[in-house]
Amino acid sequence: MDVDQVDVAKIGDAIARALVKRTVLPPYEELRDLHKTLLEHVQTLLPLAEKQVDRLNRGTVAWYEKRSRLNTIPHEMAQGLGSGLQSADWHVRSLGYTCQFLLNNAGLVQERDR
Repeated sequence: MDVDQVDVAKIGDAIARALVKRTVLPPYEELRDLHKTLLEHVQTLLPLAEKQVDRLNRGTVAWYEKRSRLNTIPHEMAQGLGSGLQSADWHVRSLGYTCQFLLNNAGLVQERDR
């Protein structure tokens, strides 16, 4: 997907829904739908973030930290929600943080907007 085709506002909304402080866990179906949405956003953002990170000076601490984080994402995506509401909430929250990381490193958001 081209950078111009990425809906940053839509991704930001999904991140906000994933990371909202909850006093009561939502229904499993809601978490399942949000999980699916987040996975789609990760698939969109991952190649863009990889391209940006690969432009960094290899061997630097910044490159290593970001590259290491990128390397864990396929494993995170392969995990399901789990069988319980608590694990589903945890996985959705984790994907929300992953989407935030990818959005921040995909070259779509200006420094001042973060």
